[in-house]
Amino acid sequence: MQIMQTRRRFLAGAAMTGAAGIVGFPESLHAEPPLETTTVRLPRWVGGSYCWAGAYIAGELMRADGFTDV
Repeated sequence: MQIMQTRRRFLAGAAMTGAAGIVGFPESLHAEPPLETTTVRLPRWVGGSYCWAGAYIAGELMRADGFTDV
């Protein structure tokens, strides 16, 4: 599948990029305050799950997000 890029579409994209650079970023992109709760408990299924990869990935992502006790 071939994507056709027209001059009009290119200039519209360039203008939007330039306008976003001039206006700046909204306040929501600033750093968030630290978490109030740093502990979370993930459920364990005994004998009901064949793949634990989802639980391990969720735990690592939560630790990266700021939870200290997962």
